[in-house]
Amino acid sequence: MLSAKQFIPQLKNDSAIVLLDKTVLDQVVKLLESETSALTVSINLHAFNWFSNDYWRWFGQRMKNVKGADKLQFEISEVDFYQHQQRLNFAFSTIKSVGSSVSIDNVSSHDKIALLAPYKGIKGLKLSYDLIHDIDKNVTQQKVVRQIVASAERVNLPVYGVGVETQQELNMLKKQGVIGAQGFYFTEPLQEFTNVMVN
Repeated sequence: MLSAKQFIPQLKNDSAIVLLDKTVLDQVVKLLESETSALTVSINLHAFNWFSNDYWRWFGQRMKNVKGADKLQFEISEVDFYQHQQRLNFAFSTIKSVGSSVSIDNVSSHDKIALLAPYKGIKGLKLSYDLIHDIDKNVTQQKVVRQIVASAERVNLPVYGVGVETQQELNMLKKQGVIGAQGFYFTEPLQEFTNVMVN
C-alpha cells in the first residue's frame, strides 16, 4: 500500500490523473491474471475519472477479455455518489458490463442507505475515518455505526471499517456488526515514494 499523500501532489494536470488511474488498473489486472485468489481488489479512482466518459470507454475496452474482472471493486465517496448519481450512470453501467462492482466509501450516516437498494452493482459500504477513530471511547460514534449497519443489512450490504489503528477500535467495530476492516493496525502504507519499485 502506498500512501496517496506521497504521489497525488505530483499530479499536475488532468492527463497525469488519467495516466495514474490507468496504470493502477493495468497493474491490478496483471496481478489478477498471474495470481488466482478469491479476494476482491478495491481500487480508489481519482474523482476526475469517475466523471470522464473517455476513461470509462477505455476501461470497457481494457477489461473486455480480462478474467477475474468480477474481483475488482471501485470505491466512490458517499458525497460524490449522492450528489452526482445521474452523471455516474455511464461509469456504473460500464463497471457492471464487465462484471466488476462498486463500494461506497466515507459513509458517515445511515440516512440515505435505503436509496442504494436499486443499485445492484454496489457491493459494500466503507465507514468514514471520523466514525472509526477512537470509536471504542465514543458512544455517539458507536450508535451511528450501529445505525449504518442496521440500514445496510436491510439492503443486503456489508459494512467495512477503514482506518483502524488499534485493537480496541477493531473490537468495537466487530461489536457493532462491521464485518471487515483495514488500516494501520494491519499494515502501514509506504511513507517514501522512493521505496516503491516499478517492474
